[in-house]
Formats: sequence, structure tokens, C-alpha cells
Amino acid sequence: MKKIMALAFALFFAVAAAAQNYTSQKINQIVAEGKLEQTVFAGENIEQIKIVYENTGFGDYDNPEFSSSDFGGNFGLTKIWTKGPACIISGKMRSDIEAGTYNAFIVVKDKDGNLAKTEFTFIVKEKGLSLEWDNGSGSMNPIINAGDAIDTIVFNYEGLSSWGVGGLPSGITKDIDEANHKIIIFGTVNKDAMSGDYEYKVIVKNDQGKEISKSGKISVTGGEAVTSIQVEENEKQKVVAGDEIKPVVFQFKNVRIDEKLSAFKTDEGSLTGVFNYSVQDGKLTVSGTVDENLQDGTYYIKIVAVGENNEATASASVEVSHKPVVTKITVIKNESQTVTAGDSIKPIVFYKEHALELVLPNFPGGYERMENNDTVTIIGLIQEGSKGLHDIVLSAIGPENQATAKATIEVIPATMTFDLVEGSDNQTVVAGQDIVPIVYQYSHMYSVNVNVPANLKVEQDKEKKQVKISGIVDPEMGTGEYTYTFELTDYYENTKTVTGKINVVASSSSSVAASSSSSITIASSSSRNEVIESSSSSVAKSSSSSQNVILSSSEGSSSSSAKSSSSAKQSSSSAKSSSSIANENSSSSGTTKIVTVAMNALKFGYANNELTVVQPASAMVRVQVFDLTGHLVETFEESVVGSKSINLAHLNRGNYLVRVESGSQVRTARIAVK
Repeated sequence: MKKIMALAFALFFAVAAAAQNYTSQKINQIVAEGKLEQTVFAGENIEQIKIVYENTGFGDYDNPEFSSSDFGGNFGLTKIWTKGPACIISGKMRSDIEAGTYNAFIVVKDKDGNLAKTEFTFIVKEKGLSLEWDNGSGSMNPIINAGDAIDTIVFNYEGLSSWGVGGLPSGITKDIDEANHKIIIFGTVNKDAMSGDYEYKVIVKNDQGKEISKSGKISVTGGEAVTSIQVEENEKQKVVAGDEIKPVVFQFKNVRIDEKLSAFKTDEGSLTGVFNYSVQDGKLTVSGTVDENLQDGTYYIKIVAVGENNEATASASVEVSHKPVVTKITVIKNESQTVTAGDSIKPIVFYKEHALELVLPNFPGGYERMENNDTVTIIGLIQEGSKGLHDIVLSAIGPENQATAKATIEVIPATMTFDLVEGSDNQTVVAGQDIVPIVYQYSHMYSVNVNVPANLKVEQDKEKKQVKISGIVDPEMGTGEYTYTFELTDYYENTKTVTGKINVVASSSSSVAASSSSSITIASSSSRNEVIESSSSSVAKSSSSSQNVILSSSEGSSSSSAKSSSSAKQSSSSAKSSSSIANENSSSSGTTKIVTVAMNALKFGYANNELTVVQPASAMVRVQVFDLTGHLVETFEESVVGSKSINLAHLNRGNYLVRVESGSQVRTARIAVK
């Protein structure tokens, strides 16, 4: 405000002076000292200016001044008239004046009333920011006894707009002498001050944001400090276990602070959780989260402040309410799906929280449960013979409640197939010669009763799910059409009959047409969830004699056959023999081995991070690899005939689920990538 007023006055007098007529040719102005235009720093002395005025008509000691600028108010300068008459301008430019160019003037009047004007120009520059210790003052690093006064410490400065001093011991203060540009530290250290080194810092800044600092150290001995601490905010509060507390603020005195807060003992209280501690301006603030497992009760945050001469303690109480532990379980993948009986399901993934035990009582087939942190994955094979909607309910039993989640599987009844894949079901052969082998491929078949011409054999390959008729036609058979029959039964007790013809041409040595056949019963598997493992195939062979033959799948046998012959050849009458391949559901057979691997025409193996798929007949094969959370990580799909190897070494190490699908055949297995 002073600057604005000064400039206003300067402009007023400048205008007033300009209104006058300075036409005097008589008055002579002589600059005896200094310069009328000069550059000066704010707060520094100008070069003294002396102007002598001649021919004014006045005496040497008379003052001819008519008007002038306010040199004192505007600039802090001094103006005096001396013998001559002469005017002298001198002094120190104001320290608070802003940088810029300023004009001033003096108008004199002679005895005849004529006027003459002298003009001055001051170019003011702002002095740069500086801070220096005055080496004529007290030491920057004094050693003082508590209760004694320090020698005043002085710092000289220039160009500051703000300042501060921090880190002084109690009793010592600071001040500023703006007139002389000095910052002063002085006073008497309190008797109850803490002993030790107090590192203080003096900071000055200018308007441009520049900062300069000087540091020193005051070492205090013999302090009689008493340490104290008390709760200032949130001395009592209520909170639910697992939630954040309101920040508890402790106010303390006479505690030496370091980055590790080693002067405070923070683990003395009974409240547990995750807490943070911060210190600012003599206050310690505790914030954080209470342990979610705490039971109902009152707990304490206790802080011990360790001082030079004593310890002090303060506590805040926290009333904790137990947080209920809620057990949850939800389906996060494949909540509903449609599957054909006998196929594998898509992995069902559940998300669980706080589950201590899991129960799955109602899966329609064989399944495997895999747990991985907070997820549960269910894989499995739908039982042959299943159909309709099935609820897969997984129960999660927790510490305080039980929860369930349901996935739905719609099972489509499998359609039994029995297709000719090799040979002809209507062929002609000469008695005594081999027929062209007749091979049928089956799926979803529970059992079959076979009736074939005499002397031919029936083989069942359970791994490939095939039935083959082969052998030599009885040399004694006469010319004629012989029918073979397969009476099929599926898992839903539906039946189907498949027939074929073998046209026999009698050999030249045979004049009698013989009719013979055999009846054989084959079961497709040992049970709806288990498959009989056979090292080769089951074989039934019949001759013209009637004889029942049981073909076993016992381990190590290549084939089982029974052949009977008759001492008398039959010519006109047909002899019918019956053999049967037993339904492996029978538990009385001691030679039957039960395993939990489903055999199919589609096969695959896994070793050394390589998956090998075997498909005897050309067909599209789709391979999917899932992680244990049910996420698809790899897919392979192309036509395969014979075998195809897929290297999985590029996957991350761990366990995976593999789903191999070809036509109606689906198989699932668990593998480990190493």
C-alpha cells in the first residue's frame, strides 16, 4: 500500500511540475557529484548526488526549491540543501521497493519567478536471495547447560519473502530484524529440556520459490526433562472385528523422535490387527484394521513413551464386536450343461469362502473333486443308463453356518449303435474255406446274444468296442443261405436285432447240406461305471456239437475258445450249439479284473509332457486342456487316423484336466505338466 501511495504522489508532483513553464535561461544547474541516472539494488546506498544552482538571485544559503518528489517516502533517500545553494540526495534505497525504473524531480524558482527542473532516474534491481551466518555473533553449534542462556546467533539475509527456524530446544526462540536484514536466535534453555543434540535449521525463501537454508546444532547437557503422554482423540471407541479403527491420537512431551520411533513401545496393548504409527508436531497417531478373528470383548491400545529420565504410559480402549464368519459357496463356471450318458462333463467350478468341509452326495456316475485355494472343481463321467435332469449339489460346512450351491446336468439318453465296419453282411463262401471277417463297431451296448453258423468264432474287443465273426466254414456244410443274428440290449433295456447272411456253396466232396449255428451272449462292460480290462479279446467258437462256452477276460489270456467235435457227421439234420460270452456284471467269475479306466476305440496316453491320441479310423478329434479352476488353456482339433502326439511342455508347471472328444466318445483325465 505504501508503494502505491508513494507512486501516486510521485505522479501527482510530476504532473504538477509538467504544468509549469520551465523557461528560465538564467538559472544554471551543475551536477557537482554523482549521476542523475543510476542503477541501484534495493536496500543498498545510492551514489550521492549534489546539484549546484547558480544565478537564482538568492544568497548562498537560501533554498530556491519550488517543488520536488518525496525522496524520503518514495525511496527512503535523504534530501538536504546546503551552501551554494546546492541540493544533496543520498542514502539507502528502500529494501522493500520492487524492481523497476523510477523517476524523481526537483523544481527551483529564481528571484524573478522563473522555474528550472532537475530530473532523476533510479533503476532499481532486486537483490538476490542470500543467507549467511554472522561470524561476529554466537557459535552456530554451541554447547549449553540446561537453564543457561546461549550467545545470540545471528544470520544475515537478503531478498527473502518468508523465513523460518525449526528444531530449537525448549526456551530458545527466534526473531527477525527486517531493518537490518538479520535473523536472530536467542534465549535460555529450559531446565526441564531434554539433554542431547538439537539440530536446527534456518530457512529463507523468495517470491520466485528459491530456498536457502543453514543448519546448526545446539548441544544441551544436564536436562531434567519429564516425559509424558496422554490420549488426545478417541480414547474410547467401538468397532466390528475386521474393520478399521478411528485414529487414536496420543500427545507426548520430551520424547526424542527418530525414523524407527524407537522411543515408543507400541506392542504392549491387547488389541491385535494391522496398525500404522505416525508422529507429527508432538503427536503419535495410531490407525489400522482390527483382526477379523477377534471375539467380543474390550481390548487396549497401549503406548509407552521412553524419555531421558522416565517412562510414561497411555491407553485407549476398543470395544470389539465379533464379526460373523459366513460360509459361502457359488457356481462360477458351467452352472448348467447337457451331456450324453457315458460321456464326461465339462468341469464344474465352485467358489467357496470359509468352508471347513465339502459334501457332494448325488453325482450320477464317477467323479473327482479337486480343491485349489478358494475354488473347487468337479470332473466326472456320467453313468451309462442315466437320463433326465440331475442336480449336482455341493454343500459347504463352515464354523457357523452351512451353504449349498447347485449345478444342473441334463443327461441325454445315449443311443446304442451297432454298425458294420469291416467285411460284408451278405457274402458267399465255399464250405471249408475262411469267410471274410465281419466286424461290427458298437457303442452304449449293455449286452448282445449272438447266433452264428457252426464252426465260426465270435471275438469281442472291449477296448475297441468291436465284435468280429471269423473262421472257416464247416467243410461238411451243404449249399444254402445261413443267417447270423445279434440280439442287442442297451442300458435302458431297449432291444435291437441285427442280422446278416453267409451263402455257403458246398464243396465237391460234400453232398449233404448241413445246418449248424451257435448262440453267444456278450456283455459290453462289467458295470455301468467300470470296464473289464482284457489283455486281448474274448472269443467263442462253436462246432456242430451244442456246447456252452464262457469266455473270460482274465489277465494274461490271449483268447478263450472251446471246440467240440462229434464222432458222427450229421448230414440231413441241423445241429445247433450254443456258446455265450458271459455278462461281466457277474461277481462270481474269479478271472474278471475290474479297473476304473474306460476303454474305447478312442484312446490316449500321456508321458513326458506329451499327450498321444490313438484313433484307428479317420475321425475328427478335439482335445481341450483346462486348469484346475476350469479355464480353457489349450485347444487342438483336427482329423486323426492312427496316432497324433501333442506336446504340452510350453504350459506352466502344475496339474491340468484333459478332455478328448471324437464323435460321441468323450474321455477326461488329469495330467501333470513338469
